[in-house]
Amino acid sequence: MTVRREIEIKLRLEGRAEYDKLCRALGAPEEEWEQVNHYFRSEDGRIPGREGVIRVRLERGRAVLTVKLGALKDGLASAREFEEPWRGPLEEIPPSSDAIWGAGHAGLEALERKAGRRFPLVWIGRMTNRRRLYRTPDGLRLEVDASRFPDGEEDYEVEVETDDPERDRGLLEALLARSGVRFTPQPATKYQRFLQHLGDG
Repeated sequence: MTVRREIEIKLRLEGRAEYDKLCRALGAPEEEWEQVNHYFRSEDGRIPGREGVIRVRLERGRAVLTVKLGALKDGLASAREFEEPWRGPLEEIPPSSDAIWGAGHAGLEALERKAGRRFPLVWIGRMTNRRRLYRTPDGLRLEVDASRFPDGEEDYEVEVETDDPERDRGLLEALLARSGVRFTPQPATKYQRFLQHLGDG
C-alpha cells in the first residue's frame, strides 16, 4: 500500500487545437499510453463525494485501486492518495463491491471510519485517458492528457506533480505562453468532469 500527499498543477487546454499545438511544440513524448478509469461510489452517491475518488485504473497490463481525498482550487490539486495494486483477475474488472472491500484497502477503511459504517459500492462507469509524458530541460515532468468521457466528448489538460507549486506553475505557464497555447486553471478533476458528462455533476 502506498499512501502519500499528492500536489499537482492542472491546467485545462482550450480544445483539441491547443492540445495538438502543445504536443507539436514538445516533440516526441518520452512515453504514451492509455488509461481506463473505472469509478465507484456508495449506493446513495454521497461517498466519496465530489472532492474524492474511488477508482480502479487499468494501464499497461496492470490495475491499481486508488482512493483520493482532497480538493482542487484554481488549478492546484492537493490530495491524500491511497494506492494498492489490484490483485484480482483483470478480466473481472470492474470488480464487485465485495471484491473491492475484500482487498483490505486503507483508503476505503478511512472512508468507512468517516462514514461510521461499511457501505456497498456501485460501479458508475468508465472513461478513457490518453496520456503523453514529456520532460522539459528545466525539470518539469508534464503529463498531457486527452480524456474521452462516456458521452463521447473529449477534453484536454496538462498536469505537473510538484513539491514547489509556485515555481513550477510559473515554469509551466511560461512554456505554454512561449508555445502560443491557450489555457485556463482546471476547475474540475477528471472524476468531477466524468460526473458532469453523466449529467450528475
